[in-house]
Amino acid sequence: MKIRAIMALYLLLAAGVSAQTGTVLKDNPATPAQGQTTALLTEQWRAGGDDDEVFFGNIASARVDPQGDVLLLDSQLSRVVAISAQGEMKATLGREGDGPGEIRRPGDMLLAPDGTLCLLQGFPGRIVRIHGDGTPAGDVTYSRPGADGGQFVVLVRGLPHPRGMVLAGIRMSFAGAGKSIQDYFLAVCDQDGLQLNELLTKQSIIDYNDFELSEAGMDFIWSRCAAAADGTVYAAADRNAYRIAAYTTDEDPTLAFTRPVVVPDRTSDQKSVAHKILEGVGGNYPVPPRRYVVEDKPPVITGMWCTDDGLLWVQTSPGINTPPSGCWDVLDVFDGQGTFLRQVALPGSYDPQRDSLQVLRDGRLLIITGALDAFLNQQAVAGQDSGEDETTPLEVICYGLTLN
Repeated sequence: MKIRAIMALYLLLAAGVSAQTGTVLKDNPATPAQGQTTALLTEQWRAGGDDDEVFFGNIASARVDPQGDVLLLDSQLSRVVAISAQGEMKATLGREGDGPGEIRRPGDMLLAPDGTLCLLQGFPGRIVRIHGDGTPAGDVTYSRPGADGGQFVVLVRGLPHPRGMVLAGIRMSFAGAGKSIQDYFLAVCDQDGLQLNELLTKQSIIDYNDFELSEAGMDFIWSRCAAAADGTVYAAADRNAYRIAAYTTDEDPTLAFTRPVVVPDRTSDQKSVAHKILEGVGGNYPVPPRRYVVEDKPPVITGMWCTDDGLLWVQTSPGINTPPSGCWDVLDVFDGQGTFLRQVALPGSYDPQRDSLQVLRDGRLLIITGALDAFLNQQAVAGQDSGEDETTPLEVICYGLTLN
C-alpha cells in the first residue's frame, strides 16, 4: 500500500502537478480509444476571395451567435462581419475609432452570458461591448482587486465563461534601467473585467538595452486555451509537452491529461515563417529587437477549441506535419474527463502553415486561406524574400463536419 502511494506521488510530480492540489492525472495512450477517422466535410459557404463583394483584411477570431450566424472579427478593418448559415453577409458590427462602439485593431472577441458581443482591443487594453443590433453597450477594462494601477495592460485572448469572461493578456510595468516587466496572465473575470481568479501566470523581463525577442520568452497559452459551456477552462501551459489542465473551480486544476507524442524538428521554411511572425510581434514594441530567436521545434499543441457537445478539439504539430494521404491536418478529440477518444483527419489540400483553422462551438469548421500572409501584411512584414508584390485576398470557407 505504501509503495503504491509513493508511486502515485511520483507520477504526479513527474507530470508537474502537485499532489497537494488534488489534481487528477490522466495519462492517455498514444492511440485513441476509437482510433483515427477521416471526416466528411460538406462545404456550406465561402466569403471573401477574388470574386466576392465581401473583403477581409485579417481574420483574428470567429464565433457563433445564438442565431447560428458566424461572426468574423477583422482586426485590420476593426469590425465584425456576421455571415448567415446560407453564407449571406447580414451585418457589420463595430468600426474603427475611440468612441462608443468603436475599437482599434481588435485581437479577439467573445459572447458574454447576456449575449453581448465583447471585442478585445490589445493596447491600450479595453473591452468594447456591442449589442446584437450593433448599438454600443459600454466599455470595460481588465482590473485586479487591490492593484495599484502602475501597470499597462495588453489584452490578447478572450473566452466566454458563466461568471463573465476569461481573459489572457500581459500586465506591463517599467523597472528602470531600460527594463520592462511583463506578467502574462490567464484569469477568470466578471462581466465588468474584474479579476475573480488567476489560473496561470508567467513573468518575462525585457531589457531594451539589449532587446532579444524569443519564442520561448514570449510563449504562453495564447492559442492553447479553450472554455467549455459549463465553465471548464482548458489550458496547455508547457510549450514542449502534451499536457492539458482543466480548471473547474476557482483554484487549482481539477484534472490534467497527457498523451505520448513525438514532435519533429522544424524545416528551414518553418523556421523562416516563425522568424517572420516574431518580426511582426517585434513591430509592436517601442524599441526594435536586436535579435530574434526561434526554437528548433514547433510547440506541441497549436490550437484548442471546445464544442457544445462537451468535446475538446486539439490541433498539434505532429497532426499538421504528418497527416495521412489526401489530408492536411489531424485533430485530437478528448471528452470532458480527459479521455483521448479519437483522431479526426481533415481531407483537402490546404496549407496548415499558411491557412488557419477554427472549430466553431456548433461543430462546424472554418478554413481561412491566406491567414499567415494577412497577419504578416498587417504587421508590415509580408512579402519579404517572397518575390511577390501581391497576396491572394483572404477567403473564409465554412464546412459542416460529419464523423464516420
